[in-house]
Amino acid sequence: MIKVAYGAGHGGFGVTPGKRSPDGEYEWDFNTKVATAFANELALFKGVMTKRFDDPSGKTDVPLVQRTDGANRWGANYYISFHHNAFQSRWGSHSGVETWMYTDAQEGSVALANAIHPAVVEGYGLTDRGIKRGNLHIVRETTMPAILIEGGFMDSTIDILKLRNDSVLNNVGKLIARAFANYVGLKQAVTTKEEVEDELEFYSPTLKEVYEYRSISPVTEEFLVKQAIKVLGYNEKYWLERLQKGEVKEGDKAAIAYELALYYGKKNL
Repeated sequence: MIKVAYGAGHGGFGVTPGKRSPDGEYEWDFNTKVATAFANELALFKGVMTKRFDDPSGKTDVPLVQRTDGANRWGANYYISFHHNAFQSRWGSHSGVETWMYTDAQEGSVALANAIHPAVVEGYGLTDRGIKRGNLHIVRETTMPAILIEGGFMDSTIDILKLRNDSVLNNVGKLIARAFANYVGLKQAVTTKEEVEDELEFYSPTLKEVYEYRSISPVTEEFLVKQAIKVLGYNEKYWLERLQKGEVKEGDKAAIAYELALYYGKKNL
């Protein structure tokens, strides 16, 4: 199982001073849309789990040391941090996307950056400012391959048009997830009834019960979320809020069911 730590840089609701466009738009609002799309898309693949290390509500700016220490303790195999850039906090014609790694980055971070950066460029459709190195806490203090993505400038009259387009941000997250999946060799999760039945060959009866509940009904979503909270230790407040808002997607259900499969002891993974 590949463990991917990720996070939206900073916090929302004005909790991080200065991290906003000249019109007052918070950087976190852009960051979280890409990060969420990334996690939702990656949930469609087998053999991977993700864990978010910022505050998904945006109400707090989780300290950098807490993010990196958390990812290290969790035993993450990779870390991806989602950001958007700024130059002078006033409108200008500067433009472009960057992917950062640590100044003395090891081979794993270099390879990860090389695999992901083309998707960043493609997704935003902005100037390619390249892969860069720097002494940034997120990529320095993590013990696994780590990158930080700067998806365009919030104070650019060119880039802000992309950042204000939710379809663009959603697509960026998806493309990055697919690039990552391709890089580490992930396969898509089961999607059809026949594929599910094939996958159940080595599953326990308990997991079969899980899949019997796996349909499009709200009861299915509630069952899976509550099982994830009870058995897998999912964040109760966060997931119950998503359930209440109808934000638990098919990819989330597939990912939860897969993790339950591991918990209950599926063989020959």
